Parts: sequence; structure tokens; C-alpha cells
Amino acid sequence: MADSRDWDKQMAEIDRLMAKGSPPATPAPSGPPSTPARAPSTPGSPSAPAAPRREAPAPVARQGPLTMTRGGLLGLWALALMGPLGAASLAIWPYAKGCGTMLAVYLVGVLAVAGAGIWTMRAGWVARRGLPHLLGLATLLAALGLAALEILPRVGYAATALTWGCTI
Repeated sequence: MADSRDWDKQMAEIDRLMAKGSPPATPAPSGPPSTPARAPSTPGSPSAPAAPRREAPAPVARQGPLTMTRGGLLGLWALALMGPLGAASLAIWPYAKGCGTMLAVYLVGVLAVAGAGIWTMRAGWVARRGLPHLLGLATLLAALGLAALEILPRVGYAATALTWGCTI
């Protein structure tokens, strides 16, 4: 089957359109025309016009790194520093946390620090800031370590067995 296209002419047209910056028109099909399935028309009534072709959407321009306002950047760093401060506070927890209600309060604090770490990681990722993201990861790991220190001895993993409730 011989192709009757003039490739040099078509490539010149494409180069001209690319230089102009407009999207190229869709080329006409080179094969036999295919007839789309239509509803049968009655004799004497004009057939329905062909549906207009939709053009492909214009490509979205790539954006550079996300620009943040000074307030947004300050908020991101306040969030990023909140977690490590909470983890440091829990590391020097001054109350007895061996059992009972104070153990529950301590573990809620550990859960809050873990949540702050996850929140910081997400905010750092969305803002495309690596250091706050890594600080959030370190906060989450610190919270997991603090939780492990209290939970593992109570579930029988450590050599010393501790209880969840206090005995009077």
C-alpha cells in the first residue's frame, strides 16, 4: 500500500506551528473515511451534523518550587519545632508514670508528639522544604521510642514486667 503523503510538507507545517506556539490541527485520516454510527434518518430530513471535535487541553506549565509567604514559612518552622520540644518535655517528664492515670496522660502526650511529627512531615512535604520534613521524621521516631519504652515492658517483651494499673 503506497502512502501518498508529502512528509516534507507536513513536517514543515509542524515546524511552523511549533514556532508559532499554537497547537497543531488534527490531521485528516489518510485511510477510507469511516462512517460513525448514526440514528437512521427519515427521507427528506437532513442528517444531523457531525459532532464538533474537541481539542486537547493546553499543557499545564510546570511550576517551580512552591513560594511561601513569610508567615507561612514562620508557621511551618513553629510547627516543626513544636514536636521536638514536646518530645524533649516527655523525656524529662517529672511525674510518676509507672501506672494508672499518669501513665495514660503520658501516653496521650506521646501520641500528641507523634501527631505533631506526622503533621510536620506533611507540611514540609507540601511546602517542598526538606529540613522541616526531616525534623518531623525525627520527631515521629522519638515519639515511637518514648512509646516503646513504656509499652514494651507492659506487653511482656522486656526482661522486667510492668503493669498497666496500680496496686494499692
